[in-house]
Amino acid sequence: MSLSKLSQKCFSRHHARTFIRFSSSDFQSLLGPPRVPNPYADSGRNKFAAPIVPINHGNVFASIKVPINETPEAVAFKPEVEEAPRVEKVEVEATKIETEKVASSPAPATPPSAIDELNSLKDSLSKLEEAAASKTSAPSGSSGDNNDQPGNAEEVEARRKRMERNTRIGGYVLLGGSVIGFISFCFYYGRAQRDEAGNVIADEFSGSFLAPFYRIANSFKLWKDYVVEPAREQLLPDPLPAPYLQPKYTIVIELKNILVHPEWTYKTGYRFLKRPALDYFLDVIGYPNFEVVIYSSESMMTAAPVVDSFDPKQRIMYKLFRDCTKYMNGHHVKDLSKLNRDLSKVIYIDFDAKSGQLNPENMLRVPEWRGNMDDTSLVDLAELLKTIHLSDAEDVRPMLQYYSQYDDPAKEFRRRAVYLAQQEEQKKQQPDDSSMLKRYSGRLFGFRRHASA
Repeated sequence: MSLSKLSQKCFSRHHARTFIRFSSSDFQSLLGPPRVPNPYADSGRNKFAAPIVPINHGNVFASIKVPINETPEAVAFKPEVEEAPRVEKVEVEATKIETEKVASSPAPATPPSAIDELNSLKDSLSKLEEAAASKTSAPSGSSGDNNDQPGNAEEVEARRKRMERNTRIGGYVLLGGSVIGFISFCFYYGRAQRDEAGNVIADEFSGSFLAPFYRIANSFKLWKDYVVEPAREQLLPDPLPAPYLQPKYTIVIELKNILVHPEWTYKTGYRFLKRPALDYFLDVIGYPNFEVVIYSSESMMTAAPVVDSFDPKQRIMYKLFRDCTKYMNGHHVKDLSKLNRDLSKVIYIDFDAKSGQLNPENMLRVPEWRGNMDDTSLVDLAELLKTIHLSDAEDVRPMLQYYSQYDDPAKEFRRRAVYLAQQEEQKKQQPDDSSMLKRYSGRLFGFRRHASA
């Protein structure tokens, strides 16, 4: 570096320090002395605070404080500062310094490049990281060594035994409390009922030492029967006495997907579709021809208004809903034995075989209706039931079992009716070739030979 440049740099730094010293000490504010003390007025303050240098570990950044005199800039500039003469002696020693530099080195020394500065910074940071890692690993190793000592192992074993003992005691207390609570519950809720005068009402469990437990068990049974069994033992009232007309046959029919079909759309919402020919069907099977009973697995709040809407003439005599069914294996089953009617004259119409599994011989299984408005099955079904009514059979179960073997009993009945009608028509069209002897209706030897035509 030439003497002129060195002198200029030292002179500029000197004047900068002089200006800063003047501005910090001689400046006075018009508002009075400052309330906050000047930090530069403290002579004991460290003017060279360590800056925070970021370290890049891949995607993780850390910060390490490095003293300012160890930064790459300070290290690179340190030789120049040491070689720089004082300001007062610049004119005197300028020639000597220039001569010594030229003599010592034939070529001027090049300043350190940016790569050298980065390498030196990297070396210093790696040393700092190693020092920090060694400090953090030392306590963990010492703790591990302490755990291996015999005294610590004995403490751990004693702590484990205390925890085991406390756990066992807690389990005994919990078990004892549960037993005592259960016994108290049974004695309180299983006590005998009393009348208004306070006298004990005797029941089937009175006189037994375990009567409270029996009453609790019976209460659970009653609750289960309330959920599973029908709401009452006798679902229908007694048959109509004379002079009222009691129909001979009882038709029990499902509502959903037999007479109506539930449907939901964005335009209309939730509604029920009325099956085609439903009015004709009810006119044929309604009172007084049959005793019609709606027995549905739907709730009363949903199904009752639907039944009232399509039967304004009250042709349906009774309505039974979900509360009158028996809940078995996740399915609502109709128990016909609780209808208070003769099962030999009960016709149960449904599409689900599980609904009539308790009385399969009384079931007439028909196809499920899914809302097809071109369906005419109710007309054929009405003709089938009319034929059963006109037959005046004492037991309808054989006929029901015969037609239940077909997928569509009403369709099979219609096919057979058309076949018989064709046979009758053919017989009427054939000529009568019987002989005179067959048509002879006189008497021979005192008795009539042939019945009169």
